[in-house]
Amino acid sequence: MKKVLSILLSCMLVLSVTGCGNEVAKENEEKPKEYYCETGTLNGENCEVVEAEEVTPTCDKDYKLTDGKCVKTTTAKAKATKTCSDGYELKNGSCLSKTGTDRDLIPACRGGINKEFSYDAERNYYYRSVRAEDHKCIVQICKTADGKDCYEDYVEPIYELGCPSGTKEVDGKCYKTSKVKTTYSCEKGKLNGSKCTITDTKEVTNTCQTEGFTYNNESKQCEKITTTKALEK
Repeated sequence: MKKVLSILLSCMLVLSVTGCGNEVAKENEEKPKEYYCETGTLNGENCEVVEAEEVTPTCDKDYKLTDGKCVKTTTAKAKATKTCSDGYELKNGSCLSKTGTDRDLIPACRGGINKEFSYDAERNYYYRSVRAEDHKCIVQICKTADGKDCYEDYVEPIYELGCPSGTKEVDGKCYKTSKVKTTYSCEKGKLNGSKCTITDTKEVTNTCQTEGFTYNNESKQCEKITTTKALEK
């Protein structure tokens, strides 16, 4: 009987010791460390202090900062399209009638139409042929070579095969002429007279002026983060 009680007491002692050991083990388990910052924001075991400054927008060379964008304006020659009125077609840069007529004898001044004056020593005046009209050659006669104190007279013309006024000779035929119409267009840009104004726009480059600062896309400003070890509570 004594032997049985001894065994039971031994078992109770073992259970008691084991239970106490578990409690001690639980108390000895490490608790999570807690940290705090005197300045800055806690991030894990570190404190972060953020400094901020304004962003400086910059543009590439040849671009100009305009309304928050980088803009480059260039000009180019516009495409010219020449057209003619109905009944005319474009030939060698001129609008000519689609059909021509044969040349005819038309009055012409001897020596052609002159810009410079010639001197007539016998009559002591200066003269030049200015135009041919109504089968006459109109000449300008002046006392001096500067075109002052002048009057017009006419002389008998010579007759040559040619085309009348208002026509143009092409390959031996006389064609009526019409004014060439020129229109301009731009493949790129905006038409401005006979030129195209081309505007190229780019986003600005956000630049930080102070060393150590970098641009933050979320805050839209330049920031510098200083990290220090947090203090343990």
